Parts: sequence; C-alpha cells; structure tokens
Amino acid sequence: MSETKRVRVRYAPSPTGFLHIGNARTALFNYLFARHNDGDFIIRIEDTDAKRNIADGEESQMTNLKWLGMDWDEGVDVPGKYGPYRQSERQAIYEPLIQQLLDEGLAYKCYCTEEELDAEREKQKANGEMPRYSGKCRHLTKEQQAEKEAQGFKPSIRFKVPANETITFNDMVKDDVSFESNGIGDFVIAKKDGIPTYNFAVAVDDHLMEISHVLRGDDHISNTPKQILI
Repeated sequence: MSETKRVRVRYAPSPTGFLHIGNARTALFNYLFARHNDGDFIIRIEDTDAKRNIADGEESQMTNLKWLGMDWDEGVDVPGKYGPYRQSERQAIYEPLIQQLLDEGLAYKCYCTEEELDAEREKQKANGEMPRYSGKCRHLTKEQQAEKEAQGFKPSIRFKVPANETITFNDMVKDDVSFESNGIGDFVIAKKDGIPTYNFAVAVDDHLMEISHVLRGDDHISNTPKQILI
C-alpha cells in the first residue's frame, strides 16, 4: 500500500455476477471515503477468472453504480495514468513481475496435479493438521523441472512464504491483526495457463495504482497477509 498523502481508494468487482447489496455497500463506503477526504475513487474490474465471468457482469456493475448516484475519477470508461483498469488487459504488467520473483528465488514452479493436492489436503485433515501446501516442489532442481515439463506437466507458480514470521497489519475497524506465516503455506500466484491469481494481481495493482486505503468485506481479512508478503 502506497504512502502517498493523497487518498486513493478502489472498488474492484469481478464480473462473475450482477451487482448485489454487498457490492453496493462496498462501493458506497469507498466512494464516500474518497469524497470526504478529497481523494480519488477508482473502479477496477478484476476479470482474470474468465471461466466464471458473465456477459453482462461488468455492465451491471457500472450501470447500477451510476444509478445509485456514484461517479468515479478513474476506471475503464474514465482513463487515467494508472490504467488499464481491467486486469485482463494488464498481463504485460504481471508477467515480468512473476518472472522477477522466480529469478530472485522468491517463487518457484509447482507441478502438482489437482489430484495430488486434494490427497495432500485430505491426509492433513485426517491428521488434525491445518490444510496447506507441503512445499514438495519447492526444492526441485532445474533437471527435475525439465523432466516434468518433458512429460507434459505445466507448472503453476507459487510464492515462497518465509518460515516463522508474524505478519501484522492495522485494520481501521479491528485494530492490529496478526497471522503466523507457518499457517499460510506457499500459495499460487500464477495458474498453469500463466494467468495471475486474485491475490497476486490485487497486490500488484493496489501498489502500482497507489491505493492508500483498502475498504472491503471482512471475508478478505485472510487474504491480507498473502498480499502483504507479495
């Protein structure tokens, strides 16, 4: 999150459905916070999950926000210097950053199949453990990676979560909130098709767009430590 003095907030819906009351509340809180602080209200469309997007999802968001009396300073229909404002149009921004993490040893290629991951989670649950990725691909050599790819396996990219760290952030409602890194596990930042995951794209976009405050639903609290690590 940027330390810029200017207040910049964003409402960032996914076009996987039509605007509902929860969306409207989140948008309204961001809109009012921006206007109260003479800041910027940005609309960003988080449409990287192409399989779940619906044809009129984006239009529903924009049309209904306008009907509710909201306007915005930047967005897909209000160009600004921080665009593009659709995540699907920002792939050229994400790819070199993912490669940078790989080059710096902060991320790695994971060749595990969904079946392997499911079996791993079930075993952990049966043992009374918190389900998280074991890190089995973390230490693969270049030769082992090449062998996997020669066999037709496509890798996802996982972020290396540091061990034994406490991640703390200040929430304007809950005050200080802490998570232990050992409970997170290495998480995927790019899927096998190269498309970035939600947590990666959000962290990158909030940073590059100089978002000063993030106002969103309580269900995103658990995503916050991952985004801070990125």
